[in-house]
Order: sequence, then C-alpha cells, then structure tokens
Amino acid sequence: MEGILVIEVVQKVRPYINKEDGKMRHAKIKQIPFMIILVLLIVGVTLPSGICYAQKLAKGEWAFPEFYPKKFDGEGYIDRIAKDEILIDECGYRFSPFVKFATPTRKDTVRSRFRAGDLVGYITNSKHEIESLWLLKK
Repeated sequence: MEGILVIEVVQKVRPYINKEDGKMRHAKIKQIPFMIILVLLIVGVTLPSGICYAQKLAKGEWAFPEFYPKKFDGEGYIDRIAKDEILIDECGYRFSPFVKFATPTRKDTVRSRFRAGDLVGYITNSKHEIESLWLLKK
C-alpha cells in the first residue's frame, strides 16, 4: 500500500523536478500570470477614480482644491455660454464686468474653457450677476 502511494506522489511531483539538477521547481509559477492579471485589474478599476477633476465624497459634498470656495450660490449644468451671459439649468444670468473663471487645475482661467454640458458652481453679486464661475465637472 505504501509503495503505491509513493508511486502516485512521485508521478504528481515529477513534472516539477528539474532534469538537470534533480531539484524541485516552484509549483507556484503557474499562479504568477493570474496574480499579475488580478493586480492590473484592481489598479485599472481604482486608478480612474483618482484622475477625475472632482469627486463627490458624500451627498452634497465635493473634494476640490484649496482655492475653491466652500460654498456656492448655485450649481448646475451649462446650457449655453456667451460673451456677456450664461444659461445654467434653463436660468439666464449676466456676467459681472469683473467676472472670474476657475477650474480645478487653474485658479484664473478664461471663459472659453467652459462648454455646454459642464457642471459648474457660481457666486453671484447683489445685482444677481455672476461674479465667479467654477468648473465642477466636465
């Protein structure tokens, strides 16, 4: 009985023995491609979330650079943007003569960086004109 068991073990181990020096090769080599694929899959799923301009942390809470205001007078999607006015969620606003534009990568930028469909936050003055427009998400 023991002889048969030894023969079975030798037959199972034989493919992992190096013929040149008679030493065992690592049986885990077959797992390496699987592990590499698993790591690449995990990195591929988690990395894109860190690349976004801004991510919503919780309901109503966003992560932005230090220079962004803590609170906006309003948020919405740009329907149309022109030289002196903007339409956000079907509400028209005029730009203040001293309007400032900002994105997560630039504190001071130009109006042409903003397009229809962008999610923006804005701050208005007492005349209900937009004093500053902040890109939240492209």
